[in-house]
Amino acid sequence: MGIQVWFIVLGVGVMTLIVWDGKRRKLKQRSSSAAGITPKKQAVEAAPISNQPAEPISPPQANASTVSTPNIEGLTGGSRIGSATHILGKVIADEPVLIKGRLEGTLIAPNHPVSVTASGHVASYIEGSCVDIDGHMVGTLKANTKATLLSRARLQGVVEAPRLECMAGAWLQIDVAQSANRQRVAMVS
Repeated sequence: MGIQVWFIVLGVGVMTLIVWDGKRRKLKQRSSSAAGITPKKQAVEAAPISNQPAEPISPPQANASTVSTPNIEGLTGGSRIGSATHILGKVIADEPVLIKGRLEGTLIAPNHPVSVTASGHVASYIEGSCVDIDGHMVGTLKANTKATLLSRARLQGVVEAPRLECMAGAWLQIDVAQSANRQRVAMVS
């Protein structure tokens, strides 16, 4: 027999072993899941995500020469709208949301935190339990717990929140709505 025939026989043998190994792994996975044993990889992926809002951020020191802004990009889990992504329409999420790109439309995540980074641009409507804005937004912001406008925030529109925190450097041209009463506020800092 020639060398080519041996390579073919060897290749067929290797492929047979790969198929048998795959079948063995599937049977092992099925039997362990039927017995209630969760493999380590699945246990890590199925770990619950904390629904707690981010820790409170203390305001920057007045005498500090450099103003540090909190890192809202450290969101673990949840949905991310990347910096190269542009969404037109409605997004409804039942998990934390991080926006680095553009959203023109509606974002509703009433029980989870929503963050807009410095590169994020949002037009129209955002609703979340705790909303942090460090980018640009035109429209209505509704925070069920607290709205935080960080130092690079540029906001124009309506803010409806029981608590509103504004860091030095944020630019605002907004109406502030708190429950049924609405007050006209225009600030530039």
